[in-house]
Amino acid sequence: MITKLLFRAGVDDVKAIEDLADRGMREAARDVLAAMGQAAVQPLLRELLRESSPVRPWEIEFVVTTKIGLAAYNEVLTALAQAMDQESRRRIGGVFTGFGAVERYVEALSHPSAHVRNYAAVGIQFARAVPLGRSPQPGQDLDSVIEALIPVLADPHPEVAQRVEWVLTMLGPGVIEPLRRIRRDGPGVLRARALTVLASVGGEQALSGHDLAAVERLIRIKVLGEQAIPLDTCSLSWVAVPGGDRMGIMEVLSLWDQRQCTFALGHSVVAHDSVDVPAYGRVYVTPQVDGWTLVLGPWCSPVDSERAGDVLRLVVELSRRYGQAQAYYFGEQGGGSGWLVAEAGQVVRRFFACWGDDEARFALGDPLLQETAWRTEMGLASSPGVESADDDPAEQWEDWAAYLAPELAQALGVSPFNLGPHTQVRGTGTIALTPYAREHGKPRTGAYRI
Repeated sequence: MITKLLFRAGVDDVKAIEDLADRGMREAARDVLAAMGQAAVQPLLRELLRESSPVRPWEIEFVVTTKIGLAAYNEVLTALAQAMDQESRRRIGGVFTGFGAVERYVEALSHPSAHVRNYAAVGIQFARAVPLGRSPQPGQDLDSVIEALIPVLADPHPEVAQRVEWVLTMLGPGVIEPLRRIRRDGPGVLRARALTVLASVGGEQALSGHDLAAVERLIRIKVLGEQAIPLDTCSLSWVAVPGGDRMGIMEVLSLWDQRQCTFALGHSVVAHDSVDVPAYGRVYVTPQVDGWTLVLGPWCSPVDSERAGDVLRLVVELSRRYGQAQAYYFGEQGGGSGWLVAEAGQVVRRFFACWGDDEARFALGDPLLQETAWRTEMGLASSPGVESADDDPAEQWEDWAAYLAPELAQALGVSPFNLGPHTQVRGTGTIALTPYAREHGKPRTGAYRI
């Protein structure tokens, strides 16, 4: 049975709110709070901000946004505008974006508080985001929403402008024509972010010929005298070949449709293609860096289940032509390390160290001298299968080796993780498509750093 509402001196405390934490009392508590309407909103928000509250935040959000509904909107908006710290804004913002009231969010895009404008954009995102490659749901009027968002790309608060940029990329192809109009007619203050959104939503196809020419011209300027940068991503695969015969290397790998690019652009493309599901359709071919040419992208992984056999064949062929060649994989967040070394057309070593169960099936050849030296440094046996004083030397070695791909690459030649202003650079890099793209179509382009 629901208890009576109690208002204690000095504290707006509604007993029904406490009952939201009790599974048996929850439904009745929701009804009581809904019946209170707007009067319950401030006590609910105070409870939301109370760190020791036993009530789950989503219970309060449900009561405010669903049981009380839009009658609570203005109270929540005011609380969000008055919130004094980031955590309070985060909690109240979660309630604010839960209304799904797109028209009210559009109004709030002009609110004096930057935090309200930011969460208004988030609310639009939650309510109207269109899955990549799909059309908006029938009946959704996105045109007016898009027209309201575009001017906010010039918001004086950088976080709001960035948020609106992200949201526009999530509203589907309907943003393309309005943004093309901005690129053509201005105002100038919106043009730069409009270009980024266009590239994100529609790739090169969304850009005008004038914009494409401007991008290509900028790349040609930037590559002149360009310094190397570290090509470090959370997940990275690459092939390393001595020398600077980029055209010959691309011929062996059957790469095609090459385009000049900067280090930053190459890094941005590889990082994009290596996130979540690996994309095999393109690679970044570096200039000659400290006497080596690197080819980077998930297509190059020597220990990917889909790519391992083909990469083995290609690296062997490269070593036959250039004396030696290597391929590596490094997954910074638990992905492990893999390496493949070939010389004069023969596999010297392939190895994969990770925390899974299938790494042994990639092992070929005897341990490299560097592997043996590292095992000795750890106080382990010189090679797998040899007795050691350690309880489980094989497991210790696997754990340590899972981090070693960048180190081994540097020891044997050059590591993309260690490039920088000190690196000797000759020539320019390119983005090129792989044979996979011939069969499965060109990869979708987007907005990348130049």
